[in-house]
Amino acid sequence: MLFGFVIATIVITLSPGPSIIVLLVVSLRQGALAGIKYSAGVIAADSILISLSLLGLGALMQSSVLLFNLVKWAGIAYLIYLGIKQLRSDTRINMSHANESGAPFTQGLTTTLLNPKAIGFFVAFFPQFIDPAQAFWPQLAFLGPLFLTMVFLMFTVVALLASRAKALFESAKGQQGLKFGSAFGLIGSGVAAAFAQRA
Repeated sequence: MLFGFVIATIVITLSPGPSIIVLLVVSLRQGALAGIKYSAGVIAADSILISLSLLGLGALMQSSVLLFNLVKWAGIAYLIYLGIKQLRSDTRINMSHANESGAPFTQGLTTTLLNPKAIGFFVAFFPQFIDPAQAFWPQLAFLGPLFLTMVFLMFTVVALLASRAKALFESAKGQQGLKFGSAFGLIGSGVAAAFAQRA
């Protein structure tokens, strides 16, 4: 399950969305350091949202294992839905409308905190990799920081690449590859989680 968590985190982090699109804009126009500061803001926001989400999951698991498992299956469906939605979306990632005003850290913090889907996503994502037969909080104490560390490292790499390879992120071919790669990755994560539940 740890390998699946790592792969799913990579796919989801690199999927086109508000946070990574603004990261690309900031890095392309203000440089890698600004992108890294923006990434730190995203991680700060993710830490808050994950804490809120997992507190709710912990209470849910303590009240009913059945309800917790229902949330896990709803999460599987949600991951597959996100992948299908990504397939049907416009190939071109429009970065011209991203707001690049303000300090990069504040941008990262607000962009992520104001994403209405964020808490719902974390509630759907983490249960796929939690074993109800094992102690709940030790698993979260490991997976939460692992997720945040991976996201920060990947965002840092994207910031460095974007600041040096503008054409890669603005070309139609590059954006198409990002679209289809993330879409099939999301669907694959949901399908893999479904088979793991059957097992």
